[in-house]
Amino acid sequence: MTSILSDKWPHAILFDLDGTLVDTHIDFTLMRNEMLRLARENGVLDETMPRMDILTIIDTSVERLEECHKYNEAAALRPEAFEILKEIEMRHAITAIEVPGARNLLKSLRTAGILTGIVTRNCRAASLLSMEVVGIEVDVMVTREDTNRHKPLPDPVFIALDGLNCRPEQAVMIGDHPMDVQSGKSAGCYTVGFLREDRHDGFFDTVCPDLIIKSLGELCFAANNIHS
Repeated sequence: MTSILSDKWPHAILFDLDGTLVDTHIDFTLMRNEMLRLARENGVLDETMPRMDILTIIDTSVERLEECHKYNEAAALRPEAFEILKEIEMRHAITAIEVPGARNLLKSLRTAGILTGIVTRNCRAASLLSMEVVGIEVDVMVTREDTNRHKPLPDPVFIALDGLNCRPEQAVMIGDHPMDVQSGKSAGCYTVGFLREDRHDGFFDTVCPDLIIKSLGELCFAANNIHS
């Protein structure tokens, strides 16, 4: 593998969770529709919101309520929205399955002395449950409760790096979505796009990760050959 991952291994590797290490098959359509319903019930829904990602719908709804000086409604909306998302996520987390190679990769990285972390937009309870079901552990995890600024912004990556006492240039961010790559690049990390088999070859073209892999086994092979 011709990359920093084979020539000079990093101090830490950060992963997205769902779709990268575990598959929970969360019903994102239901989650989006529920957030749009909340926006509509609070009188802030417009034609732009269906094109937003789920957490941005929540943030925008809160901002618009505050702009209308509806501070009580704004304060109540986010906890209500997060509770709805949590219920959906927990339902799917209990049936989580391993993305092939995830456990072996994390074990290999630990053996090689490389720290690992998870940066996810999911809630902590569902993330912990899916990890327990699959049987994976990492050194640090940042979930949506840990910051009000989520991927694709760099904030959660910075929080994870602080927890690992690691500088961005010493770290890698790996994920199966462009927002994972964008978050890592914005933080100053080396980035890896995990191209799942159901996605087209140009899936990461807009964010240009430093490396694209098609299986976690590629990284596991490289990790097992450190110092060989």
